[in-house]
Formats: sequence, C-alpha cells, structure tokens
Amino acid sequence: MTATEEPAARSVIGIGIAASALEEGGSDAALRRAVHEDVIEALSVHGTLVFTSTEQLARFVATVRTLPSSLAKAWETVLSSKRVKVQIRDPEQERGLSEVLDPAELDSRLAPDIQLVLLEADQAELLGVPDDEFSARTPSGLVEIGRINTAGRTTALLAARSVLEAPLREGVNREVEWAQRFEPLAASASPTVVYDKFVGQQVIRRYIYDQAHSGDGLTWFLGRVSMKPGRRVRVITSVTDFIDRGRRFDEGTAARAFDLLMLPMWERQLRLDLVLVPERTKAAAGQAASKFGHDRHIRFGDRAALALGVGLQAFAQGTLTETTTVARLPIADARAREERAVKAALRPPEQGWLARPLRG
Repeated sequence: MTATEEPAARSVIGIGIAASALEEGGSDAALRRAVHEDVIEALSVHGTLVFTSTEQLARFVATVRTLPSSLAKAWETVLSSKRVKVQIRDPEQERGLSEVLDPAELDSRLAPDIQLVLLEADQAELLGVPDDEFSARTPSGLVEIGRINTAGRTTALLAARSVLEAPLREGVNREVEWAQRFEPLAASASPTVVYDKFVGQQVIRRYIYDQAHSGDGLTWFLGRVSMKPGRRVRVITSVTDFIDRGRRFDEGTAARAFDLLMLPMWERQLRLDLVLVPERTKAAAGQAASKFGHDRHIRFGDRAALALGVGLQAFAQGTLTETTTVARLPIADARAREERAVKAALRPPEQGWLARPLRG
C-alpha cells in the first residue's frame, strides 16, 4: 500500500470519538438526538470503539453523564453491552483525541487500530476537513477524519455498509470475503450462529460418504473462525430418517460426520454447539406438521445477521462459482428463527453430540 492509498474496506472498523464531539448538535434537541442515534447504530453494526487511553475513556464516560438523560442512557447501554467492542490502545497515554491538532499525530498514534475519528466541527476543520466535504484523510491515508454530525457520510462507514451487504460475487476468492466481510464480524461478536438446513447433509456427504468433490463450505468457514482460539459457534441444521440410495442422514450419522470435521479443530479450542433438528416435526392433534425452513443465515452475536441465498455452500470452492444475494436480517428475527428450531431440536445424548478426543 502506498503512502496515500486507502486501506481495504472491512465490515467492522476501529472508530475513535473525541469526548468533545458528544456535545456537538447545538440547541436543536431533535437534531442532536438523531445525530447520536445514527452514530450509536453505526457503532453497533460496524464499529469497534477504540480509546487512545484509559484517561480518554474516563473523559468520554464523564461527558456522557452530562448529556440529556435519554442520550446518556443510550450511550451507557452501548458502553456496557456486548454489541459494541471497546478497546484501549495505550493505557498510559494521557492526551485524548480532543487535544490533537496535527493530522500526522493521528497517523503515529492511531493507525492501524483506528480507521475513522469523529470530532466536533471546529476541530475537524483545524485538522483539514473542508466545509464542503464530509471528511479528510491523514497524510498516510490510513485514518479518516470526520465530523460526528455527518458520521454516516464518511467513506469508511459507507464502505463498511457496502462490504456487509454486497452480494457474494462470482469469481471472487473466498479468502477475500473472509478477510473483508466475515472475519471482522467473527472477531468482534460472539457467538457465531450458523442456521442452515443443508450444512449437516453436506458435512455427512463429505466425511461419511467420501464426496469431498462436492465441496463443503462449513468446514472452510469453521476452519477460519477457529484460527482464533476459544471462539464459540452454534450450528443449527436438519437431519432426516429418509434413506437416499442406502445413505443415511439421521442424527447418528450427522454426529459422526461432525466428529470427523472437528478433529483438527479441538486443538484450536473451537467451542462448537451442534443443534440437530428433524427436517419435519410431528404436529399436535389438529395442527399442521412443521418443516425446517429453507432460509439460511449467519448471525454474529448481536452485531449483524446475514441471510445468504445458498448458505455456506457458497464457499465450497476456493473461488465463488455464482453470485449470491446477501441481506441483513433484524437480529430479533434471526433469534426468533433460531429459537423455534432449538425448541424442535432432538435431545442430544448426555455427553452431547460431539465426542471430544481424550487428552493424554
């Protein structure tokens, strides 16, 4: 990357907010509230809130407490919830963002952990943001400087939204998708939940019936997630008693297949929770039988839920073979879908579906 080349877009970015920027908004209470709500929503989906120091975090919290009660409560909820990850870059540093007057200092102190800083309008102007622009870049191009009042129009946040919701495009390497879209989400939210009717069957075909040629996107995805030890993943998928040309896809076969999938991943401490749901659930008297839905999604904690047209099978090959639609789901809708499946799930054995290998 050259000295002024912009960093690659990612679905989640490091954002620094000067404490003084929270007081921006003037006397128009409705406008001020709208500004804060937009910033909080952007942080919840796309941001890791990074403070330059413990002192800056303390100033930020102190300023939050001076805001009108509704805004203060909204910020306190964000800071205390798991929706937004909070980091401190240098616990011993005393100078906060509000005191920076040289854009080169942002490069030396913040890059690459912070890609966007949001400031009050006067400070943003002093750091080079023109009146007719929404932002400017530091000399290296690594940090974008924006006003908190127009945070949603900054290049970094617009790019993050685009990366999150863009289709999976034919011909793109799946590793690019992981690096830009999925890894930032998996790294900043927990657990990762895969809701996909067919991933269980695909794993069975690969590990039990030796059909690796057909591909298996879940193995690749879990392999990438598990690169950071201790991550939690829940897989919700269907099983059936139907026998296809002598091949079984029931819960016992699924458990054996997932055992084989997990063999290289136990050492990475991947914490996999397997939920097996009958493809068709018997109904009570007078009610219609229910089926496991064809809709597929991946939910990253409370940060984002993405509906994928063909599910994780899109990643069965190293290069995507077709363009697949991606859509954001409301978190509540994704959770409700998962909860319905969990209620209909088969009861696992006492030791669970997966047999952890014995350690010597």
